[in-house]
Amino acid sequence: MKKRLVLNACGVKSLGGVKLFLKALNLLVESGIEIIVLYSEEKLYNELKNKALKNESITFMKLTSKRYLHPFLLLITNTEQRKLIENCDAVIHFGNFGFKTKNNSLVLLQNVLPFVQKNLKNIFLKYFIYRSIKFSKYVVVQLRHMNEIIEKKYRYKIIEIGELEEVIVDASNKSGKIVFFGSDIPNKNYDFMVKALQTISQNSSITVINPPKNIKEFNCVYTETHDQTLSVISENEIYFHASEHETVGLPIYEAQNLGLKIILPKRPYSDYLKYENVFFYEYKNIDSALQKIEEAKNIKLRHSKALLYNENWSKILEYI
Repeated sequence: MKKRLVLNACGVKSLGGVKLFLKALNLLVESGIEIIVLYSEEKLYNELKNKALKNESITFMKLTSKRYLHPFLLLITNTEQRKLIENCDAVIHFGNFGFKTKNNSLVLLQNVLPFVQKNLKNIFLKYFIYRSIKFSKYVVVQLRHMNEIIEKKYRYKIIEIGELEEVIVDASNKSGKIVFFGSDIPNKNYDFMVKALQTISQNSSITVINPPKNIKEFNCVYTETHDQTLSVISENEIYFHASEHETVGLPIYEAQNLGLKIILPKRPYSDYLKYENVFFYEYKNIDSALQKIEEAKNIKLRHSKALLYNENWSKILEYI
């Protein structure tokens, strides 16, 4: 008899979150599992509909977009919907927290901020995340450093799905061009990167991808697809990153796999990337960051080691 899973994608909105969900969905479908996808965001549904709707093993169920109701199954479903959900083998919650059900559940933690920032929004999110951790049979994380944010008494529930593979990449781009991402999320430290790079903009070609607003000193590029974004990144020699916290930091791995030299702050998420094409600076120190950019420009590499990041969702099937 085929296994049946509920994938709760409510609250999944970020590019990284959508990409992660699509990967997991594709693997689970290929494994011959019947799936009910719960969604609340039309953007996610639109990402899926061209391919997923053609697959007879996937059923879609739309729930309310009012996220504060989602910890409570009775408030977001009717009797028929609850029966469908609880008749499945398990529920996997992709949006950091979910609702309690009679069947087994797994919760995926893909947002570190509720654990490290104490504003009102994150305090509420942390409460609901820990509520989900308590009633979930397993907690899914991507990389090892995420284990440390979870209370020790729950770490026996953890399943790590992220895998890092060492590869050799072409690093022959000597253009000196620098690329970074725009963002209005404080954790990403976009203003810090702008301030640092403006001091060298007269002597360097600098591209910012999807900035909140145009900046005259930089080449501002707006992309709509992942492929477009990778194409822009590949034209550069150096990738600049400044986030305080990351669950993975996927653009770092993608840039490294495109042969770029990486400029990173010393943070827990960056501990995996210790290679000759990676340059660590003191967090939020402009002078330190500029020094590492200069070092990166001066080092000549034809090929370099890089880490390829993948997620092994087949591990989840062993626990269901």
